[in-house]
This record gives sequence, C-alpha cells and structure tokens, in this order.
Amino acid sequence: MKKIAIVTDSNSGISAEDAKKYEIHVLPMIFYVDGQECREGISLTENEFFEALNRGAQVSTSQPSTAEMIELWEELLESYDQVLHIPMSKVLSGGYSTALAVSEEYGGRVQVVDGRRISLTQISMVRHARKLAEAGMEAEQIREKLEEESLDASIYLTVESLKYLKKGGRISGAEALAGDILNIKPIIQLKGGLLELHEKVRGRKKAKKAMEELLVEDWKYFSAKYPAEAVHIGIAHARAGQEALEWKEEMQKLFPGKEIEMSVLPLNICCHVGPGTIGAGVYVD
Repeated sequence: MKKIAIVTDSNSGISAEDAKKYEIHVLPMIFYVDGQECREGISLTENEFFEALNRGAQVSTSQPSTAEMIELWEELLESYDQVLHIPMSKVLSGGYSTALAVSEEYGGRVQVVDGRRISLTQISMVRHARKLAEAGMEAEQIREKLEEESLDASIYLTVESLKYLKKGGRISGAEALAGDILNIKPIIQLKGGLLELHEKVRGRKKAKKAMEELLVEDWKYFSAKYPAEAVHIGIAHARAGQEALEWKEEMQKLFPGKEIEMSVLPLNICCHVGPGTIGAGVYVD
C-alpha cells in the first residue's frame, strides 16, 4: 500500500487539532494588510485580521507561496510515496492552477484535486481523502473520486453588514445603503466554489429560516443519492460564535440524531462578507 501525504490550505479552516488527528499538512494562505504580506496562522492571527477590517485597512488575499508549496512537497516525498494536494476552489484562487502546473514535474507522484470546495466542505473532503488513503487507494484514484463528488456540497451564508459585499464590488453603494436601512439580508450560496446571491429576505431571523429550508432540501437530495452516514451538516461563522451555538440547538430539531459540525469561516471568505456572517452547509464524504 502506498504511503500518501495529504496537503491542503488554511482556507479549509481545518483546526490544528484535526490537522494533527488526520495527519494533514496545511499551507498558510497569504494576505496583504495595507500592503504588508502576512501568512494566516503564522504572522496574521484571526484577531489581527478582524482588527484590520474594523479599522478600515486595505486587506487583500493571495494564494499560498509557490516556493513554500514546493518545499513542503519535496520534504514529504522523502518519507511518503505520493502527495495528494487539495487546494481551495479554483474559482476563488489561482492556487489550484499553480499547483497543477508544478505537479507535472513530479511524474504522477503529486496529484492535485480540483475539489471546488472551501471551508467546512473542504475539511470534509480532506477527511474523506484520509479515509480513502487508509483503505488502500492510490493518490490518483483518490483524486478522481473526490472530483466526481466535488459538487455534492453547498453552503448558505447571510451577512451582518452589506458594506463588505459593497467593497468587493458584489453590490452597489445604493443597494448597500438601501439594504441596511430596510434590514435586507442576502442569502449567499457557495457551491462549486462560486459565491452567488441566492435570494434576499428582510431580517436575520428570516434569513436563517430560509437557509434551514434550503438545507433540508439539499439534505433530502443527497440522502437519496448516498447513505445517510455519508451526508453531513455543518455551521460556520465569522465572529458569531454564540449565535452559531444557539442556531445549532435549533438545527438539531431539523436533523435529530445527526451531529452538526461547527467551524469558523476562512479569512479569505471573510474578506468578502465581513464579521457577523453566519451560514450552514450540507456536504457528502
């Protein structure tokens, strides 16, 4: 059986504990705060990131360092037979394309997954990859299976403030102003790596209710396609931990007996949606 190293990036949101538990190697995402380069979890903490947002700093994102990625691959290939690299969705970052191009120099020993996921759905894919590796599958086979199932996941989000969507150019200034005045809450869908407006409702309570209805629909669809134990529910948030815990209790009534996972949104997404964002997803592994 081939010994396989699994690599992902910090936009998966995987915790240090889970990374250690599942033997996952994590590349830090790069951020620029007022032009200064920072690495998530190394030279930029979550607190520092949100403090920068709050003071109006210019924050932008970039893919992991190519040099650091190559260095990690080289190090891993000294003790592993193969490397399986699972970056965030290629729609949201150039990391996949860069990794794929570089992997061609390794004669098949490095496989790069077009996972089309981020956040808790990406974590789920990473965990699934580890299980498949332990079951004896080779890296190329795992990559093919993960790519086949990549779209079997969806996340829905709602934001506290529209100003970050405005800054990112996803809505106009007039829409942001009117939305804040009228307490309009957009529901944003993240599927296949695309960040798209699904619908608009008035008030956060109604937004969460609408998301619950969407989650139940997706749950029924995936449960008809896969065994129930392969379908998962998760909640993710940005600086809304207490609300997320309370929502988890409510969601347990919709999905009795099902463990609901908790996660924080990756900072890359937080750049676009801001603090106070809360969401949930259904995903298969």
